[in-house]
Amino acid sequence: MMANLQLKPRELKIISVIAATHSIGDAAALLGMAQANVSKYLSDFETRVGLKVFERTTRQLALTQFGEALLPYIDATLDKNTQLINFIADYKHEKRGKVTIYAPTGIVTYLARHVIHKIKEIGDIRLSLKTYNLDRNEFSEGVSFPEDCDILITYAQPKDENLVASVLTQYSVTAFATKDYLNLHPISGPDDLINHSCILIDSMLVDDANIWRFRAHGSEDICDYKVTGNYICDNTQTALELARNNLGIVFAPKESLKKELTHGALVPCFPHQEEWWIDLTAIFRKREYQPWRVQYVLDGILNHLRHKIAQAVHGRPEQDD
Repeated sequence: MMANLQLKPRELKIISVIAATHSIGDAAALLGMAQANVSKYLSDFETRVGLKVFERTTRQLALTQFGEALLPYIDATLDKNTQLINFIADYKHEKRGKVTIYAPTGIVTYLARHVIHKIKEIGDIRLSLKTYNLDRNEFSEGVSFPEDCDILITYAQPKDENLVASVLTQYSVTAFATKDYLNLHPISGPDDLINHSCILIDSMLVDDANIWRFRAHGSEDICDYKVTGNYICDNTQTALELARNNLGIVFAPKESLKKELTHGALVPCFPHQEEWWIDLTAIFRKREYQPWRVQYVLDGILNHLRHKIAQAVHGRPEQDD
């Protein structure tokens, strides 16, 4: 009898959503169905299978032992079904399916503010923007590519050499602080950083310190400086907020601070503009392994970013409000 059991993707989806919400009513709302119809789908499924998937408690629905064992198979089946639908859509060059983009906090904000709306006619493609600030050691050892990621825009090279790493631009970074901080703690050059409170970035930590690099004024020589401080952040945007509150010196891109520099909220620490250059890199799978929808979105993002970069002489595009 079980050999003749037919399971439909719709009823499997209903069970998956009920398991996630623990509620017939909430599942019905998410699925856009009448509550009575959701209950009927569940009841019919349990009757045909001959086992209960959920048990009714006083507060919510809970998976039975069978339900707990069944759910991973349901989710795997739904995932395979989605892959099949996406394959057919990609083969037909239909704009359908999900594209997931990861980037650090500031870059995600920039994409949302200046880039995503420029990608025209996305059809039924769903864009998922997620934050990925570099973990400790990833800046020097390479960045991991999240399992669900399609496009990663970041400041480091990938650990996986099979991925494509396309450098979008190089932009200059240097040291900034408030005028109040510098009035209380004067500084004349990078050699003085050892005596200052520097706001550290977690991904660049080595022995509770960061190594800040500067090109010496009037030279191509690069010098390393070990800096320490009381504050550690996992992204530059948070570090900038601390610097604005006079808590120390921050290492950041000048091009992303045009508003602060114009209004005097932050100023460069060094009169000769010693600086370092960092790559902004787009990481993605080789084109032959990409769904068509990912290629469509990737081309839209890269073309727009390169157009914006071409308009600037140096550095990352500014982040206006």
